[in-house]
Amino acid sequence: MNCIIIEDEIPAADELKHILGNFDFIHVIGMGHDGEKGLQLIKSKNPDVVFLDINIPLKNGMDLAKEIKNFNKNIEIIFVTAYEEYALNAFEVAALDYILKPYDDKRIISTVNRLHKSFINKSINEQIPNVVNEVMKRIEIKKTQITEKLPCEKSGKIVLLNIDDIYFCYAENEKVYIKSKNTTYLTNYTMNRLQKKTKLFRAHRSYLVNLNNVKELYSWFNGTYKLVMDDDEKSEIPISRKNVRCLKEILDI
Repeated sequence: MNCIIIEDEIPAADELKHILGNFDFIHVIGMGHDGEKGLQLIKSKNPDVVFLDINIPLKNGMDLAKEIKNFNKNIEIIFVTAYEEYALNAFEVAALDYILKPYDDKRIISTVNRLHKSFINKSINEQIPNVVNEVMKRIEIKKTQITEKLPCEKSGKIVLLNIDDIYFCYAENEKVYIKSKNTTYLTNYTMNRLQKKTKLFRAHRSYLVNLNNVKELYSWFNGTYKLVMDDDEKSEIPISRKNVRCLKEILDI
């Protein structure tokens, strides 16, 4: 089953490709980072399934989905987006699924299971290996293996950083950084993978926070908050409005 990922955030695209790599019957044959190049890629590769973000440059993902169906109505479309308001529109293009960010491996497993059944019912690929259940078990086991140290890069050296020493992680200019009390490190991990491995709080799309290293928080504007970290710079981390309620529940405030 050939698959194309259309996602403008490269770390997010790489993370999804990594998860899909656990399934032997799915082959990611291309990735596009804007709507126009994505459509060109789809027309040249004619994949079986497209994982598609909505808020992408040059061509809206919902409009792109309609063009994909006009090109080949048999291509399955799976939306992966941070915007829940387009869910009803997804039915208009007969999307197989609508995945909200941030997601976890279990959510992708559920979608792949539906995808698997859909292709069996259509008799598109009757030779799909019977390994889905085993792969799902393997991913579930992997999810529970939370690491105590993270490999980071600083001045050309690999540093193993204790999870407790992490103050926050952030994505900037298509790279991901880890901040300790007084040092910033580079990491090859994506934000989603860091969240799964460390269980840090997702304060914002671009920030993960160790709540044990927060000094204070204050109301900002439009229902959002900011965290003040206890690092040397007293870094301020924004909390998106949709994550404020979760934080209040965790802190019981």
